Amino acid sequence: MLFDAAPAYGLDPELDAVEAELYRLDPTGHRFATVLRDTLDQLYDGQHTGRWNFSQLHKTEKTHMGTLVEINLHREFSFADGDATDYRIAGVEIDCKYSMTHGGWTLPPEVIGHLALVVTSDDTKASWRAGIVRVETEWLNLGRNRDAKATLSKAGRDRIRWLWPDHGRLAPNLFLELDVETRNRIFNARAKRGDRHGQARTNELFRSVRSRIIRRAELATVAQQDDFMKRARSTGGARTNLQPEGILVLGHQDYDPMVAAALGLPIPTKGEFVSARVISVERDSTGPIAAIEGSFWAVARDGDMVSKAPMLPRGRRREISNTRIL
Repeated sequence: MLFDAAPAYGLDPELDAVEAELYRLDPTGHRFATVLRDTLDQLYDGQHTGRWNFSQLHKTEKTHMGTLVEINLHREFSFADGDATDYRIAGVEIDCKYSMTHGGWTLPPEVIGHLALVVTSDDTKASWRAGIVRVETEWLNLGRNRDAKATLSKAGRDRIRWLWPDHGRLAPNLFLELDVETRNRIFNARAKRGDRHGQARTNELFRSVRSRIIRRAELATVAQQDDFMKRARSTGGARTNLQPEGILVLGHQDYDPMVAAALGLPIPTKGEFVSARVISVERDSTGPIAAIEGSFWAVARDGDMVSKAPMLPRGRRREISNTRIL
């Protein structure tokens, strides 16, 4: 792909202005990537459907992805409305076009002469891209569909000025990364009695997937209940159910982030969790250690004995310190 074919700076002042404004609003591309991740999760609607893969969607749902991306970017960045196009960015008319495949953007006649924000993502590769291009007839494929929409020719695609070239990673989709056996074990977990299969699946999620961030949408997909957050953290949830197995379930509240940091785990942010099996250790043990109310804990290794995990204090200050992070 020819990245150097995009217009040089100064040749298209409107394109330069839109790019500068997008970098001002989102210097690293993190906000943009978050919108795409959240939009995929919104489309899967795992809480109500249990789906987690784009291939599980109906054809009509797949075609709705582009509309959702356009709407969610509009909301996230508070772009002004365009007249002939979707947005105005830095006062410039610009249309938003999304495609699951590179080059699949369909461009209606009214966009010709205007800028287009072209976006693509691939959940299976945890990747995304966004760029700006001036839509001109000479850069379009000659074949037109019944709606008179065109696609960019190879020369047209080469004229895209790509944004955030070093930050094209989506938050990964846990269920695409898990092996089939582990994934099936989680989704097929059943309560021994009663009708708490959502809790059983949640318990198995934190039991089977440790030392890795579990996102809110992933928890919802497993629990498939309105109160899915409670399945993780409340009394009777995974936090207490897994304590006898030595497993800590840590969220973003109270002292949990400090404990996660002290144990050398990923640190959860709002709506996220991480679990780990822990074992009591001596204060002078090597490796990351968390001091919790006078005792010392480390992440257990395979083969370490199973012992009851500590219960972290909630809603009041106690002595929890980052004893050592190596």
